[in-house]
Amino acid sequence: MRALHNIIRRIPGIGLLLLLGLVGTSCRKGEADRTPEPLTWFDYLGKALDDSLKTRNIGYGFVILEKGEVRASGSGGSKSRITEPEGEKPFTLNTKMHVASLSKTITAIAFLHLAAEKGLKTTDKIAPYLPPAWIKGENIDQITFRDLMTHRSGIIGLGNTCQNGAFAENNWGGLRQLVEKGVRSTNRGSYCYQNANFGLFRVLIPGILGYAFTGNDLTDDQQTQQHYLEYVQKTIFEPVGIRDVLANQPPVDPTYAYAYPLGGLSGWNPGNFTNTVGAYGWYLTPSEAGKLFATVLSTADQSVLTAAWKDTLLTNRLGSFAGTTSEGPISYHDGWWYLKLTQYQGIRAIWMKFPEEVTAVLFVNALHHSRGFFPSDDGTDIVQYLSRAYSLTRPLKTGRKSAGSLTLEHPEPH
Repeated sequence: MRALHNIIRRIPGIGLLLLLGLVGTSCRKGEADRTPEPLTWFDYLGKALDDSLKTRNIGYGFVILEKGEVRASGSGGSKSRITEPEGEKPFTLNTKMHVASLSKTITAIAFLHLAAEKGLKTTDKIAPYLPPAWIKGENIDQITFRDLMTHRSGIIGLGNTCQNGAFAENNWGGLRQLVEKGVRSTNRGSYCYQNANFGLFRVLIPGILGYAFTGNDLTDDQQTQQHYLEYVQKTIFEPVGIRDVLANQPPVDPTYAYAYPLGGLSGWNPGNFTNTVGAYGWYLTPSEAGKLFATVLSTADQSVLTAAWKDTLLTNRLGSFAGTTSEGPISYHDGWWYLKLTQYQGIRAIWMKFPEEVTAVLFVNALHHSRGFFPSDDGTDIVQYLSRAYSLTRPLKTGRKSAGSLTLEHPEPH
């Protein structure tokens, strides 16, 4: 039991109360003097996360799956507080929240599914599928689908600073401007994280499907939005049993974004992303996100992606990132969306694929008020938080001591 104490103590935010709770749960006999079922390492990981998060007075939900089967889950806090027009409502595993850049993985999955249907390669050029009326600037004809999905297209934003753009560069007009601006040959192939790389797929996927662009911006904008939304719904969400997904809050039932610790500001409603969805914008529940990413990336199910395309996505880091823990390699994508007035308010989300087909999804609807990252007191962000909890509870299964180390190629929030 001393080894268990030492492991759990090193997970951020876990205190003596959790240690005593874990020990009591594992050692205490049940009703009628029955010996309870032995706890699995999934139980310990779930309890460690739950006990850490519930002390923060934030809304949260997480699901941990093994080969698509839920092994642990937890939720707590509020999706809206008593000060909001909707009143206080709990954050549950069925709470819809903006998943922000987790949408990039969804878009990458959608393109790969379509590529398999149409016989395309990730190294094919994007230019033939852009609207004919758009002026193609310098080197646009050299950009490939893979360039977009790995942020190596050469797109660095309208301001030429590589500062990531949101609305202005991801609606129809902004994407058209970026294509007309073109990219410098010196920037091609260099990593520059830009939402527009994935925002362009909202136009490209309909183009690949055969949409006949009219040349009328308003018509083409609305039609490509609809085609993209319908394609993702029918080919990505529905095959795994998820229906009626929107790029908008559920009507009259929003999930607000808050600051941590909670100050005097009311919550913030991220709102509707229908006209910019692609790099961000989808609303999912923790249960839905867990089901989606685990089914597509951690099971033998090939209704969305074949085994070869799954390997392509993960190996080439298409709409995903890679890291290494003490237990082996991981793949993930985190999401980050915020508003800053006097302090940060926002959401943080992540899917992470661990060794042996273990997938975890974690949503929180608050950001640290001054740092703008995951609501921790010690500066730990969501990628480090989740991977460390995994690495430090994993020895309960393997019996091997873990250092909880983590190396990330791109450690910045996305």
